[in-house]
Amino acid sequence: MANNYKGYLLKFGNKIMPNSYFIEYSSTPDQRLENDAERDNTGYLQRSTLPNGKTSITFSTHILQLDEKITFQNIINLSIQNEVQRKCLVTFWDDEINNYKTSYFYIPDIEYQVIDADKTDIKYNPISVELIEY
Repeated sequence: MANNYKGYLLKFGNKIMPNSYFIEYSSTPDQRLENDAERDNTGYLQRSTLPNGKTSITFSTHILQLDEKITFQNIINLSIQNEVQRKCLVTFWDDEINNYKTSYFYIPDIEYQVIDADKTDIKYNPISVELIEY
């Protein structure tokens, strides 16, 4: 059986996000979307499921110094197609099909928690990022 994995989980635009940034990574690939779902008068579930699923990805970084955080942000920013919507093009490892897929995602607001700051540097708690497929 062929292994399609190329050594990375995420690529933003054409730039691979190094796996070394991740302390946690999870995905829910190809989530089924309901057009309509209801129970009939006998209690049987009637579902109308849309043909295309949507993926969500969540990951957290390790503790980052300011320069690392800026590099991390720059990798993501290279893929931004619409800054207002925070819409980006991402290639991701899809565990349901065991291959890569490329799609548009949006990134909800990201919280940055400072754990230390001195005159020359800032240290950040792990940064959590969510990607939600369009």
